[in-house]
Amino acid sequence: MSLVAYINARLIDPASGLDCTGGLSTEGGRITELGADLFADGVPDGMEVVDCGGRVLCPGLIDMRVFVGEPGAEHKETLASASQAAAAGGVTCIIVQPNTDPVIDEVALVEYVKRQARDKAVVRIHPMAAITKGLAGEQMAELGLLAEADAVAFTDADRTVAKAQVMRRVLSYASAFNLLICHYPEEPSLAGSGVMNAGEIAMRLGLPGIPTQAETIMVERDLRLVEMTGGRYHVAALSTAQAIEAVQRGKARG
Repeated sequence: MSLVAYINARLIDPASGLDCTGGLSTEGGRITELGADLFADGVPDGMEVVDCGGRVLCPGLIDMRVFVGEPGAEHKETLASASQAAAAGGVTCIIVQPNTDPVIDEVALVEYVKRQARDKAVVRIHPMAAITKGLAGEQMAELGLLAEADAVAFTDADRTVAKAQVMRRVLSYASAFNLLICHYPEEPSLAGSGVMNAGEIAMRLGLPGIPTQAETIMVERDLRLVEMTGGRYHVAALSTAQAIEAVQRGKARG
C-alpha cells in the first residue's frame, strides 16, 4: 500500500477542536496519524512526501444549499458536474435544493436524485424536498413520505412560505416527525423586485433595494411559530445584522 506524508499543513478538525500546523500520514488512502509533532524528526524512508505549504488540510466540507439544474435544466448543470465541481473545492457532500423542473415534491423525484447520485456523482449527494407543492406556498407537500424516501430536510429553496397559517401547519407536522424545515426568510410584499439589500451601494448602482425589515419580519415570525409548534427550524440565509440579532434572541428564549 502507498504511504504518503503530508507536511507543513494547517490541520483543522472541528470535531476535536484541532487547529495547528503539522503533518498527516496516510496508508492506502486512509489516515493513520496526524499531529503538530508528526514528522518533527523527518519523514521516514519509503513515504511519498506532499508539502502542503501551509494550506488547510481538513475533513471534507458539506455544502447545505446547492442549486443544480437536474432534473429539467441539465444544460445549466447536472448532478454529475456539480459533484465534480464540489470535489475540486474540497466539498465531499452536497445537499441539493428542490427548485428544479419538475420540483422535487414527490417521492419519485427524490428517488431519481438518489439514483443519479449513486450512479454518476463523485461526492455524496442528498436531496432536500419542497415544503409546499410546486413551491407555491399554499399546500404542504407529503413531508412524511418524502422523509421516508430519504429527503434529508425540507425547503422551498429561494421562495418564502408567506402565509403564516401554512407555515404553522408545516412546523407542527415537522415537530411530530422530527423533520428539519429550512426556510428562506423574505417578506415578499416588502422585498418586491429588489435584488440586493437597500442602502448606499444599491442607490449608487441604481438597483432596487430590499429593506432590512423584509428579512427581519419573516425571521421574527418564523421564530414565534417555532416557539408555538416546537418544530425544528433552520434559517436558510441571513444577510442583515438585525435578523442575526433576532435569531440570537430566539435562541436565548429557548
